[in-house]
Amino acid sequence: MKLIKFIIQSFALILLISGCAQPKEATHQSLVAQQLPILLDFKDLTTATNSTHSYQISPDGEKLAWLKESFDNNGNPYTALHFKNLKTGETSKFSSSIPFFEWMPDSRRLIYVPHFDDMKSKIFFLDTKFPTRQLTPFYDKDNQIYVVDKLRNDPENIIVRHNGGNAKAYNLYRLNIKTKKETLLFKVDKELTIDGFIIDDRVKGGSIFAYIKDKREIYQFGTDKLLFDAGENGKVANAMMNHSKNTLTILSNNNSDKTQLIELDLATNAINTLYSNDTVDVDKYYYDNNHAPALAASYPDYQEIITFNPNYKKLASNFYQKGKNGIFIFSTDNKNEKFTVKQYNEYGYNIYLYDATNDKKELLSQSKSHHYSQYLASQKPIQFTSRDGLTLNGYITLPKGIKANNLPTVLLVHGGPHARDYWSFNSETQLLANRGYAVIQVNFRGSTGYGYEFTSSGYGEFSKAMHNDLIDGVNWAVEQGITDPNNVAIMGASYGGYATLVGMTLTPDKFACGIDIFGISDLELTVKNFPEPWKRYEDIWVNYIGDFNDPNMKQQRAQQSPINFVNNMNAPLLVIQGDSDAVVIPEHSRRFVEAAKKAGKDVQYWEMNNVGHHYGTPTQTRKLARKVDNFLSQCIGGRSAG
Repeated sequence: MKLIKFIIQSFALILLISGCAQPKEATHQSLVAQQLPILLDFKDLTTATNSTHSYQISPDGEKLAWLKESFDNNGNPYTALHFKNLKTGETSKFSSSIPFFEWMPDSRRLIYVPHFDDMKSKIFFLDTKFPTRQLTPFYDKDNQIYVVDKLRNDPENIIVRHNGGNAKAYNLYRLNIKTKKETLLFKVDKELTIDGFIIDDRVKGGSIFAYIKDKREIYQFGTDKLLFDAGENGKVANAMMNHSKNTLTILSNNNSDKTQLIELDLATNAINTLYSNDTVDVDKYYYDNNHAPALAASYPDYQEIITFNPNYKKLASNFYQKGKNGIFIFSTDNKNEKFTVKQYNEYGYNIYLYDATNDKKELLSQSKSHHYSQYLASQKPIQFTSRDGLTLNGYITLPKGIKANNLPTVLLVHGGPHARDYWSFNSETQLLANRGYAVIQVNFRGSTGYGYEFTSSGYGEFSKAMHNDLIDGVNWAVEQGITDPNNVAIMGASYGGYATLVGMTLTPDKFACGIDIFGISDLELTVKNFPEPWKRYEDIWVNYIGDFNDPNMKQQRAQQSPINFVNNMNAPLLVIQGDSDAVVIPEHSRRFVEAAKKAGKDVQYWEMNNVGHHYGTPTQTRKLARKVDNFLSQCIGGRSAG
């Protein structure tokens, strides 16, 4: 009976999600006579074949934990945390819903630190010896907390940073995970100047070795000796003490344009460059059990990597091939012998358990999209020159199996804007390409990853040069013969939503329609409602939109705010917003939609219940995808699932 009930409830949920949708054929003239691949559903591109993901090996290498999308007895979806003893093969799971986790150093417990839409946080510990025990928060205060170091040599303490004493200042504490006693390690006297800490976890309780100030300077704790200065326009993105040598490994642009991986000798102050790329920043690096650099990656077009550790080199030789596969390492054990690694390309991903001691790999999970790889589109790097001579990079994804000529096109704008697009498996671009659209992603000026000069060239350029770069990307695709200039949609979330509103109001003749997902409509409203926990990022936003306290900047922000130009709109717009969004508050969308409707514009609005600055639950996310699917089909003529 329980099985029958579960099947009925699951079927009912599927009907609820999909309704009685009827696929709609493409109407754009370049698609009607073409043989497009089979119509793929949202779940075909967003799920794994066994519904599992996020595999992590325990520090001792003896357990494996992962997440699995499941249904409770009432048919409600939730994320279950499973674990397995690799020696005995015994498996179990926790009874509560856990969407993400990390192993604690003792390899028995796991930690879960959710950050909620109201900018508050909690800490939960889960014990593998008592998986059915009711989940209760270990730390539950009216603040936002981050775990800085889990202290591998101290099972009783962790190092945390939270804003409990001051909403703007994140002090550093040692937190006893048995007694809940907090010990203040570092008090931030001047708000927001301390950007990070370098912790020596070799000693019990952990100690502060150094701190990072103003994002560019590293000072030794206790003596306040300046150890490193990245320069006037420099930035320290990450720094770590190398226990195998008396050095600091630092990710920084170090008085140059591009971020590099460097090594600072603490005895001589000599700096050695470990890895750099002439065209882009070094994006990330992994370290071994001694905190020595093990593998580093950059992304000029496809992923490029360099290895320093023999076991990481073995891993790379098994899973990485430039332009064909990229890798992302989820976890490793304390000996750097066992790994969980994602191998990906634009068609999907595989997740493996890899043992470097015997070169054995075990497939743990793979994206369901692999079943449809013959129908999926290829994502290719592109490069073009902006109207003012700046070299711009991005990616284009073209429908599979048809001629890329005069296609309806979606300009998909990334969020941030302090971010960038990468070559990877992207279910959003694949879904759009499957409908018959060319998809353009532009890393416009102001994006990260291409050096300080490129990022800073976007400062002050909201709705101006940053927007021109997007238009120049569309113009490039038109000149290539790929894009139908009369059937271009602009779409994005967060900053991408703002860019959509700018496109619809500043260059209304360029776009046949737009989709804004929780985008900023009024920059002054953003300034007045800037989230308190985000105050430590205020300087980044000041760079882009001006000093929050300078009255002379208000007029500029008014000229860069789409809500003040609603009357210019002349094409349909879909606006989607979460009602609990504390980053881009709902008033941005509500006021814009109200003004647009008052002006007689064609605007649709969907406000998601109990959703913050994200796409909501899996059910809401799929509903969002259906709305996008049908809206684009109506305005630029691709097909849809109905």
